[in-house]
Amino acid sequence: MPTPSSTVQRLSRWIRYGAILFVASVLAVYVVTWMWPEVSRGHHAVWSLHIAGLPASVVASLSTSERLLLAAVSLPYLATLVWAFHRLVRMLRQFERGNFFDRQTVSDLRAFSGLLLIAKGLALVAMHARVAIVVNLLGSKTRMAVNLSSDDLAILLLCALFFAIAGMMEEGRRISEENRGFV
Repeated sequence: MPTPSSTVQRLSRWIRYGAILFVASVLAVYVVTWMWPEVSRGHHAVWSLHIAGLPASVVASLSTSERLLLAAVSLPYLATLVWAFHRLVRMLRQFERGNFFDRQTVSDLRAFSGLLLIAKGLALVAMHARVAIVVNLLGSKTRMAVNLSSDDLAILLLCALFFAIAGMMEEGRRISEENRGFV
């Protein structure tokens, strides 16, 4: 039977691999949608890749420069997402070494949760900005609506919660170090 340490190491490693695969997949969806929108529609309309707020057929109707404008709107979100997952990967590597409450590990948890919170906010802003740009480019008389789901709110809440927990862990570590100084 594996020791808890080896179980944590394996779990951390698999989560790290999953996180890397997730970020690579998100980036791939965006690149395919921006650069080759005809591919993103799939064959026989069975599947479709699209970025939030815009159907693949609408993106395919845009020129390359217009698609690059949409890409530019999404870059702050994507950069923040990659940065957040970089901090997650660093934290998981610390877990694999057994460093659960070290200063760097807690800092990585706090950075990950804070950056993920910011990334989700930027994703929502980017989604609405992309729709506004397309509505403007196509000269549509369509009205825009703000789209915010309960899933979006739950993710924002969870990120804020993890950010707060990481702050408490940081404070607990600081108090523990201070108490060691008195002994």
